[in-house]
Amino acid sequence: MKNLFLLLTISLTTLQSFAQLTEFVLDTITFEEPYEYLVIDTSSQNIWQIGEPNKTFFDSAYSVNNAIVTDTLNFYPLNNYSYFDLKIGAFNYNDYYPGDIFIEIKHKFDTDTLKDGGFITVSYDQGLTWMNIINDTVYEQATPSLDNLNLYNLYDTLYNGEFGFSGHSNGWITTMFSWHYIPAKNNMDTIYDTMVVRFNFISDNIENNKEGWMIDNIKLYSVALDGGINDIKSLKFKISPNPMNATAIIEMNSYNEIELSIFNIQGQLVRQKNYFNNQSIIINKDRLNSGIYFVKIRTDENLIGIRKLIVK
Repeated sequence: MKNLFLLLTISLTTLQSFAQLTEFVLDTITFEEPYEYLVIDTSSQNIWQIGEPNKTFFDSAYSVNNAIVTDTLNFYPLNNYSYFDLKIGAFNYNDYYPGDIFIEIKHKFDTDTLKDGGFITVSYDQGLTWMNIINDTVYEQATPSLDNLNLYNLYDTLYNGEFGFSGHSNGWITTMFSWHYIPAKNNMDTIYDTMVVRFNFISDNIENNKEGWMIDNIKLYSVALDGGINDIKSLKFKISPNPMNATAIIEMNSYNEIELSIFNIQGQLVRQKNYFNNQSIIINKDRLNSGIYFVKIRTDENLIGIRKLIVK
């Protein structure tokens, strides 16, 4: 499965290197101090613990001293279901929520292959309903099924039918997953003030003496496109609505002449047109398939701006 970082790199190279990715790290959970928006299940069967791991494979945290582990000392038990929740909202993503939400984890796992393991779910209705993040139906064009690094896939099925991590990781793995222009089911005005990402662990009734799942350094961040090299200066403009259904409007200052270019996520030019003395431009969906695009505007004053556009 291709991940969007590679596709973005291809796109930006195709756009003649006038833009680059900028990463905005908003929070990193190292488990050395309590994190207000991380909540561990309090039921009696829960085995998630924060502390210093002291097992054979889980012998230390990624960054000293603590990690969150399915028991810091013992093998995971039979017939177990445990979880912890990470709340996401404007309180930890600031102005980037709802928007481009990236989550990265460092983790190890040691379980019965394709039987026991860990999987990640998301809720947009304050925990009433949950879905596996690779089956997110809220906005299918820009979810972890498209944009991820080292996430499980549709062939990684656990004993209960969920897709998840299982087997032996052979060391620390970096996994990234993200959503773009969410969480919004249909209308940005109807979103809840939080989404919840749940880290789940399950085991069946077969004893295997495995260590489970260990996670450290959960990084919450966003990525934006920035313009500008040499004498090229950045142009600011707004696209709304975004995501768009049939049409979207670009609003900006008026210039004598502008060149509008639209690139798909592979960096291929799919539309280009020149405009004169315009403060607003209408983009029609005509021949734009659902997906992620980049809108580039260049003015006669050598100003360049890039914005991401999602077409439903």
